[in-house]
Amino acid sequence: MSLLSEALKRLLAQEQPLNASAFTQSQRKELEQFALNTRLIEVKKQGNGVVYRLIDRQNISNYIRQLHPMEDEQLLSLLPKRSRNIGTDLSSKKGQSGHDSFYLLMKAWDCDVVWQCGDNTMNPSELTKRLGVAAMQVSTNNAWHCNRPLLLVENQALFDRCDWLPDEFNGCLVYYAGQLSEVLLKWFSEQKRANDVILFPDYDGIGLTNYARLAGMLHPNSTLHFYWLTDWENKLPIYGNAEVWSKTRIQFENAMQKLDNMNALNSDLIKLGQLSQRCGKALEQEAIWLYASEPVVLKF
Repeated sequence: MSLLSEALKRLLAQEQPLNASAFTQSQRKELEQFALNTRLIEVKKQGNGVVYRLIDRQNISNYIRQLHPMEDEQLLSLLPKRSRNIGTDLSSKKGQSGHDSFYLLMKAWDCDVVWQCGDNTMNPSELTKRLGVAAMQVSTNNAWHCNRPLLLVENQALFDRCDWLPDEFNGCLVYYAGQLSEVLLKWFSEQKRANDVILFPDYDGIGLTNYARLAGMLHPNSTLHFYWLTDWENKLPIYGNAEVWSKTRIQFENAMQKLDNMNALNSDLIKLGQLSQRCGKALEQEAIWLYASEPVVLKF
């Protein structure tokens, strides 16, 4: 609900004018602008302060009803969050708009990769062979876990074409589409989902932020790893993107500080931070198919 709507509802709930102290500074500004635009409320000085008085109670009630057709308590408790938001605020994205589930897309090629939840099992390699992909609904309070490492990739190109994977990879490749959802992070925090969880993000502010978020949430019985491109130190100066770095530099620096506070920085991450700063570039993960012909010597 908007600041103005909250302030108007507070006025409607009282028979007498309300002092300015009943509202926040932002609400007072909204009320004063509303008074100028509509003449439905009066703002006047009284003694050393200001009071707000309704002039047309019925029209204000109608105005609020147009913006908020339903009260939250009028809606069925089982309605989806976004449906409730439309009923109360005419927008699916106002209020709590997150989803309760996340759908994990994965691929596996080793027939020994198994997901298990109680007596239920899933063999992602069979589904990958038949359908090209396996999928699982992720929601809180379920017990699904995998017997092999999970490798999470940020961009679809690396999920579509998998020839970059090491020959010895025997785990589950997972696509997370740019941002780790809160549902997925909470799911990872509830129990051990795999012994090893490997995150392969872009080497930019968004990627490092996701790594820091996962480091802060992953269940302590799982081990988190950062995936390093072969020869990344030489690729970054050649193939790194200055615009991406400029747009995400603050996020990158904040993520590095967060990792430092968690004692989660290792020598490679420190080197990545230093090299990215010096070059003023961020390396995207699709550079994994490119080769640096010779070592790059940076001169500053």
